[in-house]
Amino acid sequence: MMASSSPLRRAFGLGLWNPRSWACLPKPPKLRSSSLVSWVPGRMAATVSLEPAGRCRWDEPVRIIVRGLAPEQLVTLRSSLRDDKGVLFQTRARYRADPGGELDLARAPALGGSFVGIEPMGFLWALEPEKPLRRLVKRDVQTPFVVELEVLDGHGGQGEGGRLLGRAVHERHFLAPGVRREPVRTGRVRATLFLPPEPGPFPGIVDLFGVGGGLLEYRASLLAGKGFAVMALAYYNYDDLPKDLKTLHLEYFEEAVNYLLNHPQVKGPGVGLLGISKGGELCLSMASFLKGITAAVIINGSIANVVATLHYQGKILPPLGVNYSRIKTTRDGFADILDVLNSPLEGPDQKSLIPVERSESTFLFLVGQDDHNWKSEFYANEASKCLQAHGPGPFPGIIDLFGLGGGLLEYRTSLLAGHGFATLALAYYDFDDLPKKFNSRNMEYFEEALCSMLQHPQVKGPGIGLLGSSLGANICLFMASFLKNISATVSINGSGFTGISAFCYKEICIPPLGHDMRRIKRAFSGLLDIVDIRNDIVGGYEHPSMFPIEKAEGPIFFIVGQDDHNWRSELYAQIASERLQAYGKKKPQLISYPGAGHYIEPPYFPMCPASLHTLPKKPVIWGGEPRAHSKAQIDAWKQILTFFRRHLRGTQERAFSKL
Repeated sequence: MMASSSPLRRAFGLGLWNPRSWACLPKPPKLRSSSLVSWVPGRMAATVSLEPAGRCRWDEPVRIIVRGLAPEQLVTLRSSLRDDKGVLFQTRARYRADPGGELDLARAPALGGSFVGIEPMGFLWALEPEKPLRRLVKRDVQTPFVVELEVLDGHGGQGEGGRLLGRAVHERHFLAPGVRREPVRTGRVRATLFLPPEPGPFPGIVDLFGVGGGLLEYRASLLAGKGFAVMALAYYNYDDLPKDLKTLHLEYFEEAVNYLLNHPQVKGPGVGLLGISKGGELCLSMASFLKGITAAVIINGSIANVVATLHYQGKILPPLGVNYSRIKTTRDGFADILDVLNSPLEGPDQKSLIPVERSESTFLFLVGQDDHNWKSEFYANEASKCLQAHGPGPFPGIIDLFGLGGGLLEYRTSLLAGHGFATLALAYYDFDDLPKKFNSRNMEYFEEALCSMLQHPQVKGPGIGLLGSSLGANICLFMASFLKNISATVSINGSGFTGISAFCYKEICIPPLGHDMRRIKRAFSGLLDIVDIRNDIVGGYEHPSMFPIEKAEGPIFFIVGQDDHNWRSELYAQIASERLQAYGKKKPQLISYPGAGHYIEPPYFPMCPASLHTLPKKPVIWGGEPRAHSKAQIDAWKQILTFFRRHLRGTQERAFSKL
C-alpha cells in the first residue's frame, strides 16, 4: 500500500515541496551529540510498500520496503495491531536507510529496539502487549488482523522516533479464499471443521490446544489453506463441555476421530493429530489407545498424563504428581514451574506414563529447548526411546550372564529387551542338560552362543554386547579377549582373572589364580568374609592369570562396588584399566560406587547382604549399605543402557553419574 496521496499528507501535516518553500526552511537544528534524531527537510514523505501487496495470509512472509527517505536517514519502524479483545500489541525497531534513501527490511539490519539484525518479519514476531501478561491469540478467524506500519523520523528516546514520515495498513488473514468453515455439534463433539476450497476428499487432521480451554481455530484454518481437512477440537470450557479439567474421557476424542474418518470430505484410512502442550500430551494418548491414527505431531508435549485423570474403556491414567514447593521465582518476579512435576520414570508416578509403545502412528516431536512449562525435550527423548525399543527389528544384541549360582536367570534380560535390545539370557551350568558344575575348559560353548545370536534375523550386527556380573563378568571379559564380533562389554564386579581353575579356549589356557581358604575371616555377624581368600596379584597387570583384555575389539565398561566382599572388585578394575592403557588402549569407563556391595542388580531390587556361597558351602557376606547400594543400582542401570545405546546403536548420548 502507498502512503503518499495528498489527503494522507494533509492528514499528517506534510506539505508539497517547491523551490520557494525549500528556500524558506529554517536551518537544521543544533542537536546534542547524544541525540539520535536526524533532521529531514519537510519535503520528505516516505512510501511503504509490501510485497506481495493486498491480501496476505498470516503464515506467509511479506517483504517491506520504505522508499523516499534521505540518504542514510535514521528512522524508526513501528508496527501495531489490536487483538480481538482490543488489546494493543506493538514493536519498534531502529534502522538506517541506504545511500539511495531506501530501507529494505530483507537487507537492512535493525540497529535496536524490539529486535536487532536482519529480521524481515520481526515487525510481527516481536510484537509485545501494551498490557502485560497478554498472549496474542486469534479467536475470530473470519476477520483478519490489521497491522499498522508507521515510519517515524529518527531514533527518539524509548525507540519512539519523531514525526511521521509514512504509513501503511496491512491485513493478515486466516482463511484462504474458498476455505469452508463448518461448526460441528454432533453427539458430544464440539468442534469446527475447515475444508479446503478444491474438491475432496482431503487428508484429515484433529487439532488440539492446551489448558486454556475453549475453541481455538486459527491453526486449523491455516492448515486448511494447505489442503487438509482440519477439525479444531474443544475438550473443556466451551459450550456445554465441562468447565474444569479434573477428568477426561478418551471416548470423547475417539468420537471426534470417528466423525472425521466418516466425513465424505476426509480421505482415510487414518487421520493425523496435531497438539501443543496439554493438547500434545492428549494426542500422544489418542495415538496410543485409539485406532485410525496415522501420524501425530507433538509440540512441547508430555510423555505422562498431566492435570486430569484420563479414562478409557475401564483403564485409568492418573495425573502425574506435582510438588508446588519446587516453584522458583525469576528475577522478574514470575513463577518458574519447570520442576513442579514429578519424574514419570520413578516410583508410583510411572503409572501416569502414556504407553506410546502401543501406537501404530508415526510421530514428529517438536520441542523448545528452553520450554519452562515442563521438560519437553526430556519427555520427547523418553518417548523416542520407548518407541525405538518397541519398534520392528532387527535390534542390537546382548548376551547376559550371571554368576556362580548356576541355572537360567532372565529378569535382567527381560528388562533390557524393554529398552530395545535383543537379549539372550545364557545358562552355562546346572540347567537342563548342561553340566551340573561350571567347566571353565569349555569356552567354545560361549562362542557357539555368540554365533547363534549373530545369525538371528532379529539381531542387528555386526557385533553384539556382553553383560555379566561376578563370574558372569569374568566370562564376558574372557569372551571379549578371544572372540570376534563383540562390540561392547559391561563387567559388574568382575575380576578379569581366573579363579580356582584354568580358563581355556582351543589351545590357549589361562592358569588359575588360586586361593587360600585359611584367609577366610568371620564377620561381626558371625558370617564368613571371603574377600581376601584369593591369591595376591603379584606383578599387577602382567600376572599370568589375567585375561588378555587388551585384545578386545570393543570398549569395556567396569562397574564396581567399593564394599564388594566377594573379592576386591575395585582393585581388579583398576589393574584392568592399567593393563589396557599399558597396551596402548584408551582408558576404559570405570565407575566405582561407595557403599555398594557385590550384587549390583537393576533398580529397586533390595540389597542381598549375605547368602550361601558354593565355594565354602556356607553363608558369606556380600558387602554394601542398603541406601547407598540402592542408589548405585539406579545409577548403574542408566549407565549400562547409555553405554550399550552408544556402542551398539550408535546413539550419541551421555549419562553423568550422580554418585
